[in-house]
Amino acid sequence: MNRILSRIKFVYQYIISSIGFLPTLISLGFFVLALLVLYLETVGLSQTLKENLPFMIITNGETARLVLSTIATGIISLTVFSFTMVMLVLNQASSNFSPRVIPGIITYKSNQSVTGLYLGTLIYTLVVMVNVRSEFYSVALPGFAIFLAMGFAIACLGFFVYFIHSISESIQIDSILEGIYHVTKRQLEEEIERDKGAAVPNVFTQGEWTYLKSPNTGYLQSLDEDAVIPILQEFDVVLDFEQPLGSFLVEGVPFARVNKKLDDLDKFTDRLFDHVYFYREERPGINYIFGFKHITESAVKALSPGINDPGTALKATDYLTALFALRMQLTDEKVIYDEDGAGRIRFKHDTFEDIFSLNLSPLRLYGKSDIIVVLKLLMLMEALLYKVKPYAHLKPVLYSEAMLLLHDADESIKNPGDRQKINHLLNKLNEMHQLDRLLPLLTISH
Repeated sequence: MNRILSRIKFVYQYIISSIGFLPTLISLGFFVLALLVLYLETVGLSQTLKENLPFMIITNGETARLVLSTIATGIISLTVFSFTMVMLVLNQASSNFSPRVIPGIITYKSNQSVTGLYLGTLIYTLVVMVNVRSEFYSVALPGFAIFLAMGFAIACLGFFVYFIHSISESIQIDSILEGIYHVTKRQLEEEIERDKGAAVPNVFTQGEWTYLKSPNTGYLQSLDEDAVIPILQEFDVVLDFEQPLGSFLVEGVPFARVNKKLDDLDKFTDRLFDHVYFYREERPGINYIFGFKHITESAVKALSPGINDPGTALKATDYLTALFALRMQLTDEKVIYDEDGAGRIRFKHDTFEDIFSLNLSPLRLYGKSDIIVVLKLLMLMEALLYKVKPYAHLKPVLYSEAMLLLHDADESIKNPGDRQKINHLLNKLNEMHQLDRLLPLLTISH
């Protein structure tokens, strides 16, 4: 039963994150609405409205067919044009920013809703069209149904204007970065809420470990914790992942272990792997690490000579600053407990140092000769120093990364005025007295 529920959860998550989910749902709604309206026509809906609101009802068959065929043709053209715009936007986003931001753009719910309205209106119109003067239909002319089709067509025109506005906003890097930031922030907050901050239970540091080999080649993205914990309780084992979520696994290579030898290891692994999921896409909503990665890649792309947009890199650094400050609150060990409070699953976590270095290294490498980027990275350090006091173990990490930044800046930035600006900011950092050692100033030759 748990296996079925787990599969349902996986399929549900896959469906709702698909670009076709909302359009399909809305189209089905319009199809049902068409059948409902045609049924109401058989009980005299149009006749009643004709007597009270005659201007709403079309009584001429040729006019009805002309209106419906015009609506169908127009909506098809509108849909094709809208999809063409989406493809152009995705191509531009891939070229100017990062290909990994594309899944986030195509899954915008507002754009999916507009697409669903187009398809739904087309389906509704076609269903009504086949029932105009149909010999199998008791009503000669479904006047109110035709009037509704006209109303939906007018709504499509209005939403087309909104679609143009929305798609032009969604391609702006500010909107893309803000969207990634909010998704990553929400995922991080959920991780912090689940984090007990306690020491790793002894059960994960002792035992006769048995290693589990990866069943697939791909990115380990998630597992159904609610389904896995009962399996671990049944076999009386704990599960220790030696690879963090989001890691690329090769089939047949060990990636996790259990704390004792099992008589029926194949049975255990078969049941366990039913709840371990592999994805191709790197979505921040699944793993917050991907959010850091997407923002950094967009910043690095902006610093490339072909794009040459340092403003985007600065804005991306601002978002990274806020996310780093939030990540400080999360411990480097992630342990999942069962209902009795016993540790059952441990994930190898990407530590703050790993994440910090992984994201700042490319920014430092590609922006080391740009004084604006260097100053922004030092401001990032300043903001984190205000937050680091409760997390003394992170001070060496900040100091080490700051020294790497100063080493690159010392070699790449020779202008005395720029070096003086760096020193001014370094003095501010040293005056905060948060680091165990003072940061050295750059030498200035006159």
